[in-house]
Amino acid sequence: MFYDRVNLHQSNITGCHISYNPGGGIVCRGGDVRNIHIGSCDIESNHAPDAPPTANVLIDCSGDKAGIGEIAITGCTLQHNHNSPGSANIRILGASSPTVREGNVTISGNILSDVHQNVHLQDCRGVTITGNAFESGFDVDLLTENCVGVVVGLNSFDRNPRYVNGEQNARRGLIFRRCSDCTVQGLLVSRCQGRKATLLVEDSNRMNITGCTILDCDGVGIDLKTVTHSRVSDCLIRDDREGRSEAVSLRVAGGRGNMIVNNLLGGRSEIEAQAAQASGNVQSP
Repeated sequence: MFYDRVNLHQSNITGCHISYNPGGGIVCRGGDVRNIHIGSCDIESNHAPDAPPTANVLIDCSGDKAGIGEIAITGCTLQHNHNSPGSANIRILGASSPTVREGNVTISGNILSDVHQNVHLQDCRGVTITGNAFESGFDVDLLTENCVGVVVGLNSFDRNPRYVNGEQNARRGLIFRRCSDCTVQGLLVSRCQGRKATLLVEDSNRMNITGCTILDCDGVGIDLKTVTHSRVSDCLIRDDREGRSEAVSLRVAGGRGNMIVNNLLGGRSEIEAQAAQASGNVQSP
């Protein structure tokens, strides 16, 4: 399904099986496009190892001043394949000009698995991600770069034992880089591996991270690097695997004006005093 620099408003893609297209599954590239509703579809393996990186759903606003927005991706299965470098289930490239980020997107109620990046947002504004089941992002489950106003809440980022044998090398985790004015709330993240931090936030401002549960993951649970005027509160971060009692649950390095309070940590915290206004965290045995 290819929207090739078209001027098109109000289109629905529902109940489809879209698979095995090396250029991407649903691709919207440039033009003036509004109101795409993608629902109840099975979209899988629209990549190829010898083709340029693409996505099962690719929204590419790059260089088109009109832009693309008002998109809903709901109730779909998006998956496969991690053998293709740079593969993503949903990738949105939102910079329609040097100063404009496109967006107004909802991603809800989907099952996402078995690619390098489950969701990749770059230069977007106003994206809501909620009620999804993330599994087996071989590089990362959620990569958010240079975005404003992203809301991520009440999603499951799990490693189901049913799938571990075929997907044991999936690192998973979440990254926010050069972002601002974002809310991350109520996530369940478990059993990420081989990553220095499960939730990494760097060079970002006005981030609100609350009520997240991060369990039995390698590396630091939440890692803030050069983050300003942000809050981390009411999170449960534990790693109860053998030999992990001294793991770092929470780290804050650089930045300023942050509030880090009311978190329940199973391991150590490393919080630079100049980066945090308050610290009322509890370390439990």
